[in-house]
Amino acid sequence: MARIHLATGLLATLSLISGGWAAPASLNIVGRDVALFANYDYIIVGGGTSGLTVADRLTEDADKTVLVIESGNLDDQEDSVLVPGLAGGTGKKYMYNMTCEPQPGINNRTYSFLAAHVVGGGTVVNGQAFDRGSRGDYDLWEALGNQGWGWEGLLPYFKKSETFTPSPPEIVKEWGIEYDRSAHGFKGPVMSSMPTYYYPAMKFVFKAWKQLGIPYSRDGTNGNALGAFYFSNSVDPVTRTRSYARTAHYEPVKGRPNLHLLTGQTVTKLVIEGKKASAVKFASSPTASTTTISAKKEIILAAGSGHTPQILQLSGIGPKTLLKSLGIPVVVDLPGVGANFQDHPSYYTAGLFTNDMNPSPANMSNATYAAEMLALYKYNRTGPYSSGFGTAAAFLTLPEIANKTRVSSLLNLIQRQDPSAHFPANTDATVIAGYKFQRTLLTSFMASGRIAVSENAFSALPGMLNSLQKPFSRGSIAINSTDPFANPVVDYRIFSNPADVEIFVDMIKSFRRVVGMPALKDLGPIITNPDPATVKSDEEIRAAIRANVVPTLAHPSCTCAMMKREHGGVVDAQLKVYGVKGLSIVDASVIPLIPATHLSSTVYAVAEKAADIIKARA
Repeated sequence: MARIHLATGLLATLSLISGGWAAPASLNIVGRDVALFANYDYIIVGGGTSGLTVADRLTEDADKTVLVIESGNLDDQEDSVLVPGLAGGTGKKYMYNMTCEPQPGINNRTYSFLAAHVVGGGTVVNGQAFDRGSRGDYDLWEALGNQGWGWEGLLPYFKKSETFTPSPPEIVKEWGIEYDRSAHGFKGPVMSSMPTYYYPAMKFVFKAWKQLGIPYSRDGTNGNALGAFYFSNSVDPVTRTRSYARTAHYEPVKGRPNLHLLTGQTVTKLVIEGKKASAVKFASSPTASTTTISAKKEIILAAGSGHTPQILQLSGIGPKTLLKSLGIPVVVDLPGVGANFQDHPSYYTAGLFTNDMNPSPANMSNATYAAEMLALYKYNRTGPYSSGFGTAAAFLTLPEIANKTRVSSLLNLIQRQDPSAHFPANTDATVIAGYKFQRTLLTSFMASGRIAVSENAFSALPGMLNSLQKPFSRGSIAINSTDPFANPVVDYRIFSNPADVEIFVDMIKSFRRVVGMPALKDLGPIITNPDPATVKSDEEIRAAIRANVVPTLAHPSCTCAMMKREHGGVVDAQLKVYGVKGLSIVDASVIPLIPATHLSSTVYAVAEKAADIIKARA
């Protein structure tokens, strides 16, 4: 196994193996005695959730070498990372500094593109909700032509990814939280545990959902993630600290001699020789020298939904019109690279209980109380800081948020649309064809109530998250520069399809009905945004939606979709990029239709399945 020793002869050796490309004076090989191999069996671009998962699984074979190249660095494992209730406290420290284009659908407002820039990716900074979508969410993927990617094909990988710990007996006794053992894994690397702390008002919220006719699912991870249910957090049940890709897939295996993690390095381009991906170029900054390292078997993209399409486009793989406009030689014309962009547009409604229960999440706005709760957590790992931000939600179908006449009217409106009417004028015909196929399946699954269209996530207050789960609008990620260190152009194109606004109107009405249920009456609920006293008509609700909805729930996905090439797909069901040998994608960009769930658990499962697929063709 040849090595390049950075202390002696690195430049000369790299020059010989890399066709004369220069190398920087030093590279940050985490946990290694400053040594790179001359080449690797696999090079993984991106050390986030999917990248670390696949690297862990591939290096189980001691004869296979893997280099992971990550542009971010290791986190500092500070309280704002490890303490579940402090999630988000790191601010922009571990995030890319990216802003989307002004969005006409939300009054030309802009918003951050929420993508993590750190080893472990989004699992370092997310709210730790560890739920899954419904059976229908994943069966949609298979219906699009991806054999083996339906619910039955993914369930073994959901289970493989986790070690599940159910609620402790005292919580079961008080809250009656059940689970389906057959849906869970008990030997996986990610710690998935039920929260040990709930605010008392949640009991009444569940009663309100029941009074509205929303079914209770005893365990949404068994394919029935429809209705109201409690869900687990990616939290270690013993230490009550965040369980994330670093602790699950890197720390336990970082001593493997066949696994190298290189941080602080940005992949600038893929080297394609004879339609085969043979090497990657990377550098630490725009002014630093570039290194090129080759892959003997495969290059695996795991850079995330924003940067995987960017790397492909910079390498000549993408829409030929875009590439030619920037003077980039076209290696493969793939119009779907950067298209089909989806996220979960969200309205953070607001309210208060005038006769609130104690304790309440509202108490946390008091600095003294919050400090006391943090001290309690530090002392014995209990209290509100022991749980992540997401503990329960209702995922509602279209027939549950609107009456039959309205459902029929909405779906007829969508089906009558010209499929190209809400795309940019230069959109490729294959992308339009793929969207039309998606639309046919989506409307069918929506009509039958097989998939959720809305997440209604209460904490213990009469205002929280209302998130559109199945948008019909499609955004894009595209470069406008050949500078690999420049941010790509992020365009959510939120509400470019007016059907999404109409569904959101029904979501807000449904949310108001929940708050108005008798179960919550004694708590004195008041909705302050959107205020029912001033926002009454559908037109007023639409205006409030456009003024308040944000385009993301930090779930960017679908920009290199796993679909047929003639449908604007970028990878096949084996995750291989069309038209290029030795190149695959394993991150959330391959998702063809965003599932109705928080994405962390799904990305782990996709990566676990991806690792097995890649191993099988080795």
